Amino acid sequence: MNKIKQNKIAFTLILSSIVIVFSSLTILSLPVLFNYKSKVTNIEKNFYKSFKIYLNSYGKILYKPFPKPHLVVENASLNLNKNNDNDKNNLINTSDLKIFISLRDIYLRSFDNILATEISNSNIDIQFSDIKNIRKHLYQNINKQIIFKDCKIFLRNKAKEVILISPIKKVSYKINKKSKLKNFNINGKIFGLNFKSEWKREYLNPNKSFHNINLFNPNIDISNILEFEDQIKFKLATQILYAQDKLVYDVEFNNNEISIQSQLDNSTNYKINSKIKLKPFYFEGDLTIRKRKIEKLIDNILLSLYFYDKNLLGNINGLLKIKFEELNNKLIKNGYINFYFNEKKIYFKEANFELDKIGNIKTNLIFEEDNGDIKFISKNHLTIKDHIEFAKVFQISSKKVKHIRKIYFDLQKDIGANDFVITNVKINNFKNNENLNDVFLVKNIQNLRSYIRKIIN
Repeated sequence: MNKIKQNKIAFTLILSSIVIVFSSLTILSLPVLFNYKSKVTNIEKNFYKSFKIYLNSYGKILYKPFPKPHLVVENASLNLNKNNDNDKNNLINTSDLKIFISLRDIYLRSFDNILATEISNSNIDIQFSDIKNIRKHLYQNINKQIIFKDCKIFLRNKAKEVILISPIKKVSYKINKKSKLKNFNINGKIFGLNFKSEWKREYLNPNKSFHNINLFNPNIDISNILEFEDQIKFKLATQILYAQDKLVYDVEFNNNEISIQSQLDNSTNYKINSKIKLKPFYFEGDLTIRKRKIEKLIDNILLSLYFYDKNLLGNINGLLKIKFEELNNKLIKNGYINFYFNEKKIYFKEANFELDKIGNIKTNLIFEEDNGDIKFISKNHLTIKDHIEFAKVFQISSKKVKHIRKIYFDLQKDIGANDFVITNVKINNFKNNENLNDVFLVKNIQNLRSYIRKIIN
């Protein structure tokens, strides 16, 4: 290599070093050389241009070069609506707002090219009236990346009372220019459960959006595909995976009426078919539960319907029919319970269960609370349609049961326990055996057979 080339390389290296050092010193010295407070109006204007969020800054604006060049606004409020002078009604009040800017803006001090913004350690105060504006922002606005870190969401009702607090570890809200995809991702906690949420929408297919929610411990996966034509007509396909259960539903909203239909899928253990009218609110629905233990149904679903918060029911009015199919029980395989909702109350109407090949049981369901303990009580009468099948199941001579048409009995169970207690037995509606006054504990089908033989023999 000749000396001329060596000198050119050396000169290039020296010049590059000078430029890098000078640029670094310039960037580091900008806080001293420039008063960012004088550019507040311009910064607020370009903040809205970049994020479609109104910014009002009240404190100092500082420049920080690391880890990426950005401005720090020490005291600011953020809103989706322009006119909001009341600090209490601001969507966000923050003392930790970062605005990431380009190197070009650093030198030109124009702030025309804001790259992203980050809000940390702040409270997000959402009222029901804000939800519509948030949805509008998701669907209609084009914005640069917005990041939330270590924030808390407070959801308030119409009376401005806090009804939900959700700590948020991170939120990323941005548009990928290459894929034409808008993403809104959340990593946080709700009702004590960690969750991740991903919402996305393709601009090439703007009438369809996708939303996935993953809850952890217990693990629940929810997938939604929303497709809409306009504000009064849309469709939703949803799938919920929980343990061994899969729930798949199609929801259609059309002119203030909602239809919910379960897909034909034998792997689905919970099926819903319902019609809901919104003005005035009224519903008629069927919930079908398959392949479940009766004990679990009593302890979970039925208990929730009897001990409920009246305020949560609101203006719900309608009929609910819970159907049971292929139950995991030696005797009872199918059945139904009807409920009526009206004026913040749930009323029991009727219940009927089928004893496989034997007959059916009509029952009245009651829950009672005694010194903190909850008891399930049912008053039942069994109509025997096939006395030969009854004799086979309970291993009794068919001659002894051929004249038995009805058996009346009460059944009790402590919530959380597996054992049942049978009392007040009557055969054909009159007492004809001193054994009928006994209280009998049923642990399994063998115990029940023994008791039936005892009162009939």
